[in-house]
Amino acid sequence: MILERLLRLPRRLRDQRRRHRTRYDLRHLDDHLLADIGLDRAAVEREVRKPFWR
Repeated sequence: MILERLLRLPRRLRDQRRRHRTRYDLRHLDDHLLADIGLDRAAVEREVRKPFWR
């Protein structure tokens, strides 16, 4: 069990880093680009406030 968790660790770290970067990028899009992908500023704020592990 411990070995399995250790083996999954690199993937979890990579996923957390990717979520952080994606949310950072999303936060810095302007309103015009957000509208193009069907989001508004309130939806972005809800997403970027999530903890990095979710």
